[in-house]
Amino acid sequence: MLGLFSQTTAPEVHKYEVQIFSRDPLILHISGFMSHSEIEHVLKITDGKWETSKIYPNGEAYVDTDVRISEMAPVPRKDPITRGIVKRAKTLQGWRGNGTFIEQMKAQRYSVNGFFAWHEDYDGRMDIGNRVTTFMVYLNDDFTGGGTNFPLIQRPADKRWCRVVECEDTEYPGVTFKPKKGSAVFWENMYPNGSFHPDVRHASLPVTSGEKLGLNIFGWDKNWILPH
Repeated sequence: MLGLFSQTTAPEVHKYEVQIFSRDPLILHISGFMSHSEIEHVLKITDGKWETSKIYPNGEAYVDTDVRISEMAPVPRKDPITRGIVKRAKTLQGWRGNGTFIEQMKAQRYSVNGFFAWHEDYDGRMDIGNRVTTFMVYLNDDFTGGGTNFPLIQRPADKRWCRVVECEDTEYPGVTFKPKKGSAVFWENMYPNGSFHPDVRHASLPVTSGEKLGLNIFGWDKNWILPH
């Protein structure tokens, strides 16, 4: 257990539990990262703002239903509740210097058969500045399918992890995190030397019933430089 953290958000004190799932790459599972009231607030302020999700393989945005079927909604920055969530995300990962910031958060919605194929969150074309960290926060869990799969991460032998990852799944390789309302998965996208970590490749698996709601929180470092 990494520890129990307290963060003050308006208007409540929020506690959550962090466990180290993997050290290389660094992957954390965070129980209770967001409260149910925070989730309700985020869904309320994004209501009516949903639009079809796009991909950006060459820097240009377009829809490709072979790669991604979902909707997204930007989360307003100038809101006391969302500012508290951003502060919590920044505090958890420590201080990286003045070049770091949190990209505008985006809510995600996946209907039945919605998915996002295996991909990395960093931009492999960039030499300066990049997404260095990712939080995937689950805003509900009343659906089936829709887990977060890391095909290159080995499934743990300790069965106590079956609380947060699928242990009986044989359809997908690697590790699949179970969606749990309010919980989050956090990972570092780079090695400690700043080079891209290939093992953070991941996917949002197809939703088989119901509707999946999530929140993406990406940490940027403007001072990151690709090692040569």
